[in-house]
Amino acid sequence: MKKFFAYFIPILLAYAVGFLGSYIQGEALVEWYPFLVKSPYSPPAIAFPIAWSILYLLIGISAGTMLAKGDVSVLRLWILQLLLNFLWSVMFFALRSPFLGLLCILALDVAVFAYIVYTAGRRPAAAWLFVPYMLWLIFATYLNGYIYINNQKSRSAVAMTISSPKFSLPILPYSADALEPIMSKETIDYHYGKHFKTYIDNTNRLIAGTPYEAMTLEEIVENSDGVLFNNAAQSLNHQIYFEGITPVQKVIPERLRKRIIHDFGSIDNFNKQFIDTATGLFGSGWVWLAEDSNGKLSILPTKDADNPIRHELNPLMCIDVWEHAYYLDYKNRRADFVKEYMNLIDWDKALARSKYN
Repeated sequence: MKKFFAYFIPILLAYAVGFLGSYIQGEALVEWYPFLVKSPYSPPAIAFPIAWSILYLLIGISAGTMLAKGDVSVLRLWILQLLLNFLWSVMFFALRSPFLGLLCILALDVAVFAYIVYTAGRRPAAAWLFVPYMLWLIFATYLNGYIYINNQKSRSAVAMTISSPKFSLPILPYSADALEPIMSKETIDYHYGKHFKTYIDNTNRLIAGTPYEAMTLEEIVENSDGVLFNNAAQSLNHQIYFEGITPVQKVIPERLRKRIIHDFGSIDNFNKQFIDTATGLFGSGWVWLAEDSNGKLSILPTKDADNPIRHELNPLMCIDVWEHAYYLDYKNRRADFVKEYMNLIDWDKALARSKYN
């Protein structure tokens, strides 16, 4: 029974610290951490709870290995590293200070290394059980340091901006009923006035007080992920969409016309490919006319909020095939909506977005 408690109590304490740390991290993980500039080697979010669950078990077994033999000499050092582990959560997440977090994790590195050295001469098994923990901490120190260094610049940029402009709903270059009968006023009121506005409002709320506040919408889309990416990308996608349509049907400018014919064979071939792609895209998403770094044009379907700039392409025009874009007017007849949309494209705006015009 004594041996059981020798292992059980340290394991329980390690997981208790992990649980308290996770609780403290709660709001910051949603409101702050996702918007930091992080290392390209940062693992996916799901890796962290898995890694720490394994490490806490090893930490507890290591202490149990000492206590089961009646050796309590290392107990203070073991408790110290556990307190520093908890303190890091407080400093980094609760206080949202990468600098204090870095100082704390460096102190934790020293404590864990001291524990390994001390136990190696007394119970080698206890020392080896701490080695994965030491390796993980070295990596975590790098991640913390990267965040501290790379978010310093962003904070300075925000501080230098006297009044960081918030993104606003762009004014439509046409009236809400100007696109009828292809798009009704009701569709514009809901799609532009509610859906698009919600994405803009959410983006403004999510970037407030973060390094992203100093970035352009395109830069946010390039560098963000998760909920911020979804809202920022949808804001940019809708901006391109609504600015790229017009009630006055326009011919394709000759410079763009020649490029389309060169890359698609003919205007008819382009129209057919674009319509087929937009009609056939499963689920919600977008279809784009985009250009690569050499000016070559292509039709790119993207799912959900995805945007061509995430694929190193420059978007020229797009169609929104989320149901909210057409359901009020066309119900489930997406193909009819796509065909009618082709009459609304503002080709002058598409050419203006090109880097090769």
